[in-house]
Amino acid sequence: MTDSVPDPISNSDSEPTPESMPESLLNSMRDSVQPASRARKSPLPDAGDMLFIFLASLTLFMLPNFLFGDGSTGWHIVTGMHILDTGSIPHTDILTSSHADRPWVAYQWLTDTLMALLVRAGGLNLLAVACSLTVSFLFLALYDRMRRDGVSVFPSLILVVTGSLLSAMHFLARPHLLNFWGVYLFTTKLEDFHAGRIDFKKLLLWLLPTMLLWTNMHPAFALGVGIAGIYLLVSLGGCIFAGSAEDASKNYHRLKPLLILLACLSLITLINPYGIELHQYIYAYLKTKSSVVSQTDEFQSPAFHGDLHSICLEMLFAAIMIGLYRAARKISVPRLLTVMVFAHMALQAKRNMPLFAIVSLPAIGQLLGHASIFSNKQPATPNPLQKVFLRVRKLFIDFEEQELLCKMHIVPIAFSIFLVVAALMGGSVMGFPVLQSGFDPKNKPTQTLEYVVKNNLDPAHGFNYDNWGGYLRYKLNKRVFMDDRADFFPEPFYLEYASVSRALPGYKKVFEKYHLYWVIMPGNSLLGGELAKNPDWKMVAEDKGSKVFVNEKLKTQ
Repeated sequence: MTDSVPDPISNSDSEPTPESMPESLLNSMRDSVQPASRARKSPLPDAGDMLFIFLASLTLFMLPNFLFGDGSTGWHIVTGMHILDTGSIPHTDILTSSHADRPWVAYQWLTDTLMALLVRAGGLNLLAVACSLTVSFLFLALYDRMRRDGVSVFPSLILVVTGSLLSAMHFLARPHLLNFWGVYLFTTKLEDFHAGRIDFKKLLLWLLPTMLLWTNMHPAFALGVGIAGIYLLVSLGGCIFAGSAEDASKNYHRLKPLLILLACLSLITLINPYGIELHQYIYAYLKTKSSVVSQTDEFQSPAFHGDLHSICLEMLFAAIMIGLYRAARKISVPRLLTVMVFAHMALQAKRNMPLFAIVSLPAIGQLLGHASIFSNKQPATPNPLQKVFLRVRKLFIDFEEQELLCKMHIVPIAFSIFLVVAALMGGSVMGFPVLQSGFDPKNKPTQTLEYVVKNNLDPAHGFNYDNWGGYLRYKLNKRVFMDDRADFFPEPFYLEYASVSRALPGYKKVFEKYHLYWVIMPGNSLLGGELAKNPDWKMVAEDKGSKVFVNEKLKTQ
């Protein structure tokens, strides 16, 4: 007599299916198996570890200058150096000569300070490593979350790679990389609380410190308050419009904690060096967003004409639609609303597309989780082709099970330690160069800067390309005419800059107004082409990325 073993593929009426189980029961079942799975974790790498290595290698080895594609990195470092040297956070401009006494809110002061510390410890290489690891660990976390939600390895990998490609436009050594983590933590932890996977105490332990850091690292901290507000409003609506007493009770019990959370988050945002002035500065900027800002490429809507980022955006939209069609478990209302809000933001401005990727990937994981790629039905007498298929299916299933155990992430941790050590050793290990990150000489001034220093050209009297302002301030260690802080400069001043950079009629008056006698611009700029025709201006230096012109008549005036 043999023991009867239940068929794990069977779907009989006597056994409840995952689709028929309430969410609370599913959560308790998952929690009950977690200790065993932890005990059986394997140190071997999983697919997410390989993705981590790829992203870190892409931004540090294959494209070593990619993270420094934006000249604004320079003024962040300069601001951090100022804070370290003086022990004070600036309240007036420290970067330009044209607006030296203008009030300024350095709302990213904490990130700027961390960036400066990294540069002092290990140069631009260490800053590049820190930024690369910030991105790589984020997408590793997104991959792990999709796998925990039951999405198979290859769909998870494809979707997360798609999200990383969409976000690559903002893989830059700037404070917004930490903004990515703020959005990720708020959306995932609030959803975990809404689903009953974490309690209110744990929610506070995650979100309150995050908000304190976020407030002092990036002005988009208001997104955290907004995300929490969505969950609060949905719970309030659930109390009023609930279809049953049970649903009304669930929403009521969420309402009070979320009110407390929102109040705490709002109070924490006041813990910054500027107090309420920080909020007033951000509000004034958003309210009176200049026409110059609206013309900036990253603030414009994406163009769906075959661009890689737009294709990736469309792929994520398609995955959401497929998930909504196939979902065995409903996505929560606040999560759906959050995805819709960030989708609107992504369609409104390119700069928000990475945030949409970070918000949508966990939602896609919930929608597509536990969707079976293969049919569970087995033929009684399989033919040779079916036998091959069954073997392939078993290999996939075994691989999925083993891969779920490989979550110790020893390889990413070891690789991160290696990169940090290499950066601290000057970018070389045992004499072998490993890291060579920095500003790209192909699109940044290099030899021309040598001429500027050698001939003692005063940056305060030189007209510069706005995106190079921070770079020049960092390299020359002197105030420059302007940089690209569109939120800081008055709109009339930026319009003057635009008229000069495009060599529009009357641009010469701007040189006279600000006593500008030399110019440094990209080699193919409209202004450079116009000055080359003017006998009063002489091109004195040139490299791959820039040209320098000097007007001796203006210099002596």
